[in-house]
Order: sequence, then structure tokens, then C-alpha cells
Amino acid sequence: MTEALAAHPGEEFSPEFWMTRLKAGHEEALAHLMARFERPVFSFLHRRLQGEVGVVQELTQEVFLKCLRHCQRFEEGRPVSAWIFTLAANAAIDHLRKRGRELPAPEAFDAPDPHQPSPWDQVDQDRRLRGLKVALEGLTPRQRTMVLAYYVHERPVKQIAAELGCAEGTVKATLFQSLAKLRKNLDVTP
Repeated sequence: MTEALAAHPGEEFSPEFWMTRLKAGHEEALAHLMARFERPVFSFLHRRLQGEVGVVQELTQEVFLKCLRHCQRFEEGRPVSAWIFTLAANAAIDHLRKRGRELPAPEAFDAPDPHQPSPWDQVDQDRRLRGLKVALEGLTPRQRTMVLAYYVHERPVKQIAAELGCAEGTVKATLFQSLAKLRKNLDVTP
């Protein structure tokens, strides 16, 4: 341990102090600079590269390797933070330039979107909706009204009974009968 560090135990030293130590060949000073700037540099690169976490971690490490390799280029009197963030900005720019020249993998052109329904799914869904409309038309107007109010508009049985002027038991019985009729009609419908 040097005299400067021994004379001030537990004292927090400035980034400029640690950069001077790094330039003097004390590589352990890099750990102190990383402790101070690693999270801010990571956040800066994360915003710049819009969340590519793996790349951001790699570039953050690269920034501190450049800091170690090129510490002799650091100009005394300049804020260390400005120099480190300049290294980070340059790393991001270099990455974006390199990525701009890269072509996506050939599989990326042919890969279907797993979240997009296939055309066959859409055809099948349209067929089922048409069948449901036909089945609903097979209900009496009162049954259809209750089924739509309960299952589509999600009204409670009590509210349906009040709106139609009947007992809640009547609504429940009608819904039960209507569902049985719908099931039967849907089984028959092609």
C-alpha cells in the first residue's frame, strides 16, 4: 500500500486520483474506476443500443479494457467521467456501424412469426364464427337475448332478470336450455 493510501485510510478518492494511479502502472486502480462507472456506463450503452443486454455487457467490459490499454492517452485536467463516457459512446457507434454492415441470418427471412396466426387458423376461426351465428339464429329471440346478455355482454343474472322482468331462476333455466340447444346445433352445423 502506498503512502497516499495509507495516510488516508477509508477515505473516498476521486476518479482523477485513480486514473493517475492507473497511468502510473497500478492496475488495481481500474477496479476502483469500474466500481464507480460500470453501472452508469452500462445504463448509457443500454439506452444507446435499445436494450441489447448481451451486447451491452460485452461493450461495457470493452470500455474498461480500453481504459486500461489507453490510459496514457488520458489528458490530465480533463474529467475522467467525460473520457470514460467518450470511450463508451465510441464503442456504441462502432458496434452500430458494424451491425449495419451485417446481413441477418438467412433463416430470419423465412422464419414465420410465432405470434401471428396462420392463414388456416383464420379460416377455421371464420368457419366457427359462422357456425355460431347459425346456431344462435336457431334460438328463440328471448333465448338469444339472454345468451348474448350473459356471455357476450357479461351482465349478471340478476340484472338480466330485472331488464326482462322475470325471475332469476327463469334466466338460469333459459341459459341452461339455450346452451344445450347451441351445443346440439353446433354439432350438426358443418
